[in-house]
Amino acid sequence: MGLVVFSFYFLDNYNSSLQYQARINEIKLIHLRNQLNPHFIFNALNSVRALVDEDPIKAKSAITQLSNILRYSLVVDKHKTISLADEMKTVKDYLNLESIRFEERLKVIYDVEPKTNQYRIPPMMLQTIVENGIKHGISNLMKGGLIEIKCTVGLLDDLYIWVRNSGQLKPSGSTKKKGEGHGIANTIQRLKLIFGTKASFKIFNYGNEFVVTEIKIPKQKG
Repeated sequence: MGLVVFSFYFLDNYNSSLQYQARINEIKLIHLRNQLNPHFIFNALNSVRALVDEDPIKAKSAITQLSNILRYSLVVDKHKTISLADEMKTVKDYLNLESIRFEERLKVIYDVEPKTNQYRIPPMMLQTIVENGIKHGISNLMKGGLIEIKCTVGLLDDLYIWVRNSGQLKPSGSTKKKGEGHGIANTIQRLKLIFGTKASFKIFNYGNEFVVTEIKIPKQKG
């Protein structure tokens, strides 16, 4: 009888501990999402503002893109994960918006396998990586550059996302611009909280012209 009672209290305390940890993780995720949205919205508004006086017609198109982006950011704020298809819609709106600003200085390539669309990822994750590529890479290059997004399913049904952008990572220990690296640290934390060690994140220089970000999302149930 004593063993049964002990087992009951052990399992009860264990479940309470798991629930507590889950709640702590949820609070951390909410905090991380709240860090992302204001920064993202601020950059998007700046893109629209730059067009208002210069080209009103393009400004109207940009406002439509921004409206879609803002609507998405408000909806996903309550979700731990979102489908890759929904995230890609916002990424395309964002890059369309930036293409208006950069014109011929920005080239975009998509290579997304249809079967990746239903995989779920942290909301604004891919958007943040692409935004970092624009802000810290292409915007600093006189001739502009390339953003390439590739999404594929691996042999073990894991989702692989590659983002290649023109630019170079700064060497470790070098001076960074204010805010640089914040989005990367944020993404790594969110992946760890949601998927644990089953997800992975890598970012590295590819040759002398590109930065590659590689993310693995584990196979998902259902």
